[in-house]
Amino acid sequence: MKKMVICIGLLLVTTLFIASEEVYSQQGVTNNRILIGGFGPITGPAAWIGLGSRDGMSLAMREINNAGGIHGRKLDMIFEDDAASPSRALAGVKKLIDQDKVFMLFCGAGSNSTVGVIDFVKERKIPMIVSIASAPGVTKPFNKYLFRGGTTEVARYGEIYSDFLVSGLQAEKIAIISGRDEYPKNEADSLAAHLKSWFNIEPIVRVEFNAGDKDFTPQLLEIKKASPEVVVILGHPPEAAIILRQARELGLEQHFFGGAATVDPAVPLNAKYAAEGFTGTFLLPVYLDSRDPDMVKFRQAYKNAYPNYPSGRPNWCDMMAYTDTYVVAEAMKRAGKDLSVDKFIKAMETLKDYRVSRIATPRTFTAENHIGNLRLQPLVVLNGHWVPLAWEPSRPSDILKKP
Repeated sequence: MKKMVICIGLLLVTTLFIASEEVYSQQGVTNNRILIGGFGPITGPAAWIGLGSRDGMSLAMREINNAGGIHGRKLDMIFEDDAASPSRALAGVKKLIDQDKVFMLFCGAGSNSTVGVIDFVKERKIPMIVSIASAPGVTKPFNKYLFRGGTTEVARYGEIYSDFLVSGLQAEKIAIISGRDEYPKNEADSLAAHLKSWFNIEPIVRVEFNAGDKDFTPQLLEIKKASPEVVVILGHPPEAAIILRQARELGLEQHFFGGAATVDPAVPLNAKYAAEGFTGTFLLPVYLDSRDPDMVKFRQAYKNAYPNYPSGRPNWCDMMAYTDTYVVAEAMKRAGKDLSVDKFIKAMETLKDYRVSRIATPRTFTAENHIGNLRLQPLVVLNGHWVPLAWEPSRPSDILKKP
């Protein structure tokens, strides 16, 4: 009889333990946590992207959890380093889904890595929000499991860049220097296409470089020979800063314009005087050193969380991931206590002009459109700081028009 009581007691303890952790059949969800799988480069030349994404996510999750979490559940994260490699990204995503059993994916990677996982994510029917990459395959063709957050479409970059160059800077002779990797190459292609289709202008010269390059003399001499009015730099902050310095040393005094990724504190910090007058477009409505109360609050929270953060941080990747984590959390709240993939997707599609604060652009998703943001803010470097420019597009976007 005593042995039977002990067995029954053990059975009850085991049952209670299982009940406390595995009440829900949905992968990645228990009654006390929701597990999210993140990935991005935290080593290699593009590490600034993944480190920013990881740290921005972590800060937002900490705040959300401290405020009570999602219907009593805490957000938790496992982050995989893809080193900006499509094959490593795919291996990491497979691990997150099949071994770690995450509920959803948070893509804090560049376009190269993002392209490497899209088909697998679609096949496995796991929700994924893409915070940084503009790779067209995220939203074209439409797939209900994929969402683009604070970043925007490659085509939108082309629209805004071409419009700003022609209607804003009044340029007709335009040179492009761009990286060969997926993100800047796509930007350059879209810019060239929209210059032609919207304004009947073709770049007078277009040259390329590899991520991690240090010497851009051959490309810059070719540009100098063509005598453009504006030089467009499409790539990442480390290369952009070097290009600006070397261009000025070679006597190029033209106006320089950069893609969204180059609007980063590291560019004026490293290029110094050579960055003065450099313009670009930003994916957030206020810049990182703004005195806007919401930005001041974010910077203080970041400093408290990461007291030994390096120079150049937080960067725009920190902020994009931070704000997109709040987007995900809001959808999870709207999905209700009984969280599932389908309920999460439907809740995401109810978000209209949602923004956590003034540091974020409003995000809108529908059942037909998972492009969260189409806004870009032009800025210029003055006295070593990025300053907003008062400019509005001269024509509406074509992106959401039905064919």
